[in-house]
Amino acid sequence: MKQQPPFQLFAMLILLLTTTTMCSSPTPQATAIPEPTREPTASSQATPTAINPTATQGQPAPTVVEPTHIPATASTQGGAQAVSFDTSDGATISAELYGSGDTAVIFSVMGDCKQGWGALAQAAAAHGFLALTYQWRGCKTDPNNQELLKKFVDDTHGAINFVRAQGVHKIILVGASLGGCASAALSNQADVIGLVVLAAPDAIEQWHFRINAADVAAPIPKLFIIADNDSVVPITAARALYDIAAEPKEWQTYPESAHGINLFSTASGPALHERILTFLTTSAAARS
Repeated sequence: MKQQPPFQLFAMLILLLTTTTMCSSPTPQATAIPEPTREPTASSQATPTAINPTATQGQPAPTVVEPTHIPATASTQGGAQAVSFDTSDGATISAELYGSGDTAVIFSVMGDCKQGWGALAQAAAAHGFLALTYQWRGCKTDPNNQELLKKFVDDTHGAINFVRAQGVHKIILVGASLGGCASAALSNQADVIGLVVLAAPDAIEQWHFRINAADVAAPIPKLFIIADNDSVVPITAARALYDIAAEPKEWQTYPESAHGINLFSTASGPALHERILTFLTTSAAARS
C-alpha cells in the first residue's frame, strides 16, 4: 500500500470528522449562531406615551384624577335635596336643602335671582347646620316678575315655616340685597338666633318698603356687610340699616365694588366666606 503524505492524511481525517458530525447532528446548535441585538418595539416594550390611561394593559391602569375636574358642587359635598314649600298665599317656592341639625340657616338670594349661596350652604351643612337656599317666586319666567318679587317677605316667611316643619328650634337668617331686606324684616322672631345682612338698604322706596327699628330690635347677634364702593346699594343706605338695629351687632366692609353675592367672586371672597361661617358657628354656640 502506498503511503500517503502526512498533510494528505490530516486533510482526510478532518473530512471524516466533519462528515460524522453532520450525520449525528441534523440541526445546528442554538448557541452556534449569535442572535443580533433587537431594538424594542411597541409590542414588546410600550413607551409611556403609547399607553392609554383608561385602557387595560394586563393590569388595571391607575385612576388619574385631575383636581380641576372635580366640581365643588352639592353632589360632591354630601348632597343637596331638591325641595319645595308653599307660602301663606299659595305660592310654591323651589329650594335646596343641605345637611341636618336642630339649627337652620336660611340663605335668601338677591333680587336678580342670582344663585351664589351654594358653597356657603355646603360649608354650613358640614358644620352641623340644616341649610336652605331658595328662589323667589318672581324668579320664574313671568311677565309680572316685578309684581311677584314684591312679595319677597312672604317667600322668606314661607322658608322659615318650612325649616320649622323639619324640627329645627333655632334659625339664622342670611340674605343679600333683597334677601337681606327680607331677613332683617323677619329677624324679630322667637326662634331666630342670628342675622347676616349683605349689601341691603334700610328701604326700597319704589316698592314702599321700609325696615323699622322694631323689626331689628331682637337682642341677637347681627352682622352687616357691604363693599366700600357697592355698585348698587350706597354704603350710606346699608349703614342706615345697621344704625337702627339693636345690639349686639357688627359692621364689616371690604375694599371692593361688587354688589352682594358678587363679592364672593372678588379677592375678598375667601375672607367673606370665612367671616360669615365663623359668625354662624359662634352664634349657634352661644345659644347651645
